[in-house]
Amino acid sequence: MTEKRRLMAASAYKDLFGDFRNQGGTGKPETVMDGERLADLLVKNFAKLDVDGGGVSMREIKRAETMPFNFSKDELLMLKVLEKYFETICNLADDEPGPDTVISAVDVEVLAQFLKYSHLTIEQLQDWRKLAE
Repeated sequence: MTEKRRLMAASAYKDLFGDFRNQGGTGKPETVMDGERLADLLVKNFAKLDVDGGGVSMREIKRAETMPFNFSKDELLMLKVLEKYFETICNLADDEPGPDTVISAVDVEVLAQFLKYSHLTIEQLQDWRKLAE
């Protein structure tokens, strides 16, 4: 990723979120997986999960979960996180005509930018998306 894109992501974070991630006392538990680790695992496993080449569907995630021997412990946790936050992730980029029903490569790139460069957790990203709706 270029320096310009990193700076743009950081600027977008600052504009959109302000001090949202720094608010204390929410009473919510810590994140289930570090955002940067989640992004790295998803990028690494995207092709393996996207069996039909049309983006990762919920069906493909559930299929992958039936084959735990193909994934590490962290990758299995990543599958659970993808399942739980599927709607949030697949709607990060408006790259499909009609309603978003799969996690596309563009969604993965946008997610990685938010999690890596904005230092958000997946839980905070979902909370922000709920506020935007």
